[in-house]
Amino acid sequence: MRIDRIVTSGTFSLDGGTWEVDNNIWLVGDDSEVVVIDAAHTADPIIDAVGDRVVKAIVLTHGHNDHV
Repeated sequence: MRIDRIVTSGTFSLDGGTWEVDNNIWLVGDDSEVVVIDAAHTADPIIDAVGDRVVKAIVLTHGHNDHV
């Protein structure tokens, strides 16, 4: 098993404010399967990191608009 960290950047809006933020996305799995945790912003870096592995689940730990 391995855990990979991917960082994506974008905007986050809440209660009338908007900020530039970096988000940590976590990939937990092995060489054939992976679970994506807290996918955010641009999908390309996540897709590149997943590679040929099968995505078994996408888990969000919270519902902020930069993840949904």
